[in-house]
Amino acid sequence: MHRFLSPILIFAGSITSYAGACPAWERLPVKLFNDAGTEPAILNAAKSEAGWLVKSLCIEVAWVPCPLITVTNAVPCQAPPGAIELHVLSDTASSDPSANSLGISIPKTGASRAAVFLERVRELAAANEGIIDAGGLLGHVMAHEIGHLLLRSTAHSSEGIMRAEFRRSDLKKAAQRQFRFTPEQVESIRRTAYSRGR
Repeated sequence: MHRFLSPILIFAGSITSYAGACPAWERLPVKLFNDAGTEPAILNAAKSEAGWLVKSLCIEVAWVPCPLITVTNAVPCQAPPGAIELHVLSDTASSDPSANSLGISIPKTGASRAAVFLERVRELAAANEGIIDAGGLLGHVMAHEIGHLLLRSTAHSSEGIMRAEFRRSDLKKAAQRQFRFTPEQVESIRRTAYSRGR
């Protein structure tokens, strides 16, 4: 996983998590493609929430806004080495067998990519109106997919933000910033990062 993370000189400080203060911080560049044309207010809220969630992993997200590749703009998005790629799509472009899927990840070496499905996020937020808004929910889905890429796995857990489906009770926790990576997930990601870094 160290291919994605480059050290920055910030040490134990303001962020305390399940395992206590961070022994060191890592910087994770994320190439963000707003394919769905998400409104700035929603996208900014999502980036803020996802960044806050990932901080529990002792990782600071560095968002790299990327223009869409078109006929008139064929220049690839420039980002630091080891950046992961995250797309905000309007909806899945394929016949996804899981109608409840809010995103997808492809955690492959050298080509780690993920996507979140804006319309599905909007629908779930609307179905739970008054509990969580679209920006907050989108941020949790983004953090979930980033988690898959950091774990290099598409496996899900029974609890925490890496659950396969978000229940209504999860959304209530999310709105209160209580729906996060579990201590086990935090430890697994940190252990993987540090062991590969050596």
